Amino acid sequence: MNVVRLVVCVLLALPVGWVAAVLVDRVPDRLSLVDPLKPLRPSTRDLAVHVLVLVLFAAAAWRFADASVGTLGAFLVLFTALAALTVIDIEHYRLPDLIVLPTFLVSVPLIVVVSVVDGDSDRIRHALAGAALYFGFLFLAHLISPRGMGFGDVKLAAVMGLYVGWLGSDLQQALALVLWAMLIGFLSGTVVGLVLLVARRGSRPFPFGPFLALGTVLAVLFSESLVGV
Repeated sequence: MNVVRLVVCVLLALPVGWVAAVLVDRVPDRLSLVDPLKPLRPSTRDLAVHVLVLVLFAAAAWRFADASVGTLGAFLVLFTALAALTVIDIEHYRLPDLIVLPTFLVSVPLIVVVSVVDGDSDRIRHALAGAALYFGFLFLAHLISPRGMGFGDVKLAAVMGLYVGWLGSDLQQALALVLWAMLIGFLSGTVVGLVLLVARRGSRPFPFGPFLALGTVLAVLFSESLVGV
């Protein structure tokens, strides 16, 4: 464990957690992110956002202890977006484009630049393939069952597949890791869905995005155990 990197990530999680809490508080209602007349009011939800960001940043410091600073920074961007989107989806049952699309637009050039600087430009192709695979699979699921798989999940899949595929040292590993992320996400979501079905004694909607995010985070953190990268 790189202690200095861990300390930096933990300290960075404090302001980033505040930004994520602002996004959770204001994006669903399309409120201004910089409106001084509507200050962020501390709440249990805000505390949950801060804790989630802190845990994810500490996990990233552990996972990427030996990676380049650019790689670590890129995954901190992903983890920040996933933290905010997870809380929003649980509360509002949607994944706002105002977070998903900018994350994707920032992530593509970021991954390209970091890959080139690190001297491993092949990873760009792996990232794009991962994004295509995850997006394509969930888009097909959306076409089959629009109510079961929202298009917000489909768009988020492109972001998650981009990062998961980026970890692969070759194309086969990249696609295998994306499949692992999907498998973990779908299995965890299905299990919880069945539990809720029994508890509620009937079928009701529940947010699936958090489970897809969970699958992505676990695939990233334990990629070496899953596919050897």
